[in-house]
Amino acid sequence: MAAVGRSRIADVLAIVSRIKSHGVWDKVGGLIVGAGINDSEWREGDDLQSRTIYFRSVLDALIRASLDIPLAILTITEPDKQGAHVDRFSRDLIERQNTEIRAVSSRAIVFDMDKEFRTSMAKAGLEVSVGFSDGVHISEIGYQHWRPLLVECVETVRAISRQKADV
Repeated sequence: MAAVGRSRIADVLAIVSRIKSHGVWDKVGGLIVGAGINDSEWREGDDLQSRTIYFRSVLDALIRASLDIPLAILTITEPDKQGAHVDRFSRDLIERQNTEIRAVSSRAIVFDMDKEFRTSMAKAGLEVSVGFSDGVHISEIGYQHWRPLLVECVETVRAISRQKADV
């Protein structure tokens, strides 16, 4: 397992390449990519169409790089409506990116983390805003709902990996 904070979706391709070049790819049982909001900052430009096309091209490259293992991609947990950092990110771009992630469901496992997180919070009778510390980053209470969803995704990838190994 590995996580790289502040990385971009394109950085994941570099990580995959590094794993393959070090000869340990055959030990990877599966890959889970949690797309975050780092790729949706306004400072990277307001041409959302071009940015969406780029995002999709990186998703496609990630899928091609991982054809021999189970790949799960998590949708972006969209930030709350208010908070200190919310204005840094394009909600329209996040929506477009989530649409692109959902569109690859025939070629990768798509785990709709955004929808599942909001559903979990609602079932607990909590406002979504409680799930964020500053409107963008998930709070301690939010992680109490987010983490079990991630564990569910990990277990799904493990089960598929075991099935492939048994074949």
